[in-house]
Amino acid sequence: MKTNQVIFNGIHDGKITFPKEFATLFPKMTRLLDKAYKIEFTLNGNQRFRQYIWTLNGGNTIGWLCKLEHCVPQGRNIIPEHILLSQNMGGIVEYWLEDNTMEAESFIDNNQFTFSLVDSTVGIGGWEENYADECKSQGIEPMDTSDFLTFALEANGNTTFYNHKTKEVFVYLHDDYSPFGITPHKGHPLCTIYQYDKAPTFVDFVETLAGQWLQVIQSKN
Repeated sequence: MKTNQVIFNGIHDGKITFPKEFATLFPKMTRLLDKAYKIEFTLNGNQRFRQYIWTLNGGNTIGWLCKLEHCVPQGRNIIPEHILLSQNMGGIVEYWLEDNTMEAESFIDNNQFTFSLVDSTVGIGGWEENYADECKSQGIEPMDTSDFLTFALEANGNTTFYNHKTKEVFVYLHDDYSPFGITPHKGHPLCTIYQYDKAPTFVDFVETLAGQWLQVIQSKN
């Protein structure tokens, strides 16, 4: 019986200078990433990853594991800001915190992926039928979910997505809970589509995430 093999092809320091366009659009994220020690490695010959590692007082670390992608999936209406972020920083597929920072809350908490181009999908992450039924029961006109692209998936099924035309960010909260300030989108039913009060657009979302992790680093150093 064949088994899936993982071939480790090497590891090296991930020294990188982010382009001016990236630093201008995402200044907080640039500042956060510049503080990290970076390691890059390749699996199975073509799967590239980068670890961002921040060392806290006492020697403990927190960090992200990002998938590096240079090909943009076609037909998904991925916005230029998302492409710029993912092709330079990578898409977050894992993260870790030390025990005494586990209470820190951020947009990537419990996410299976965030920003990964290949994992991003058109729509609202499989909630289309549920969303249509809830809107119908409340007499609300649903939005066209084909305008959306899901760029983050939480382990419990909640999804975060943007409208590729307006670049507004939305979150589908089937459990009606978020540790952050949220507002139902234009009177939408509870347990459906919300917007973050402090992250109305994709760029705002990225910069808010960076600020959340900068706060963790600063509070522990």
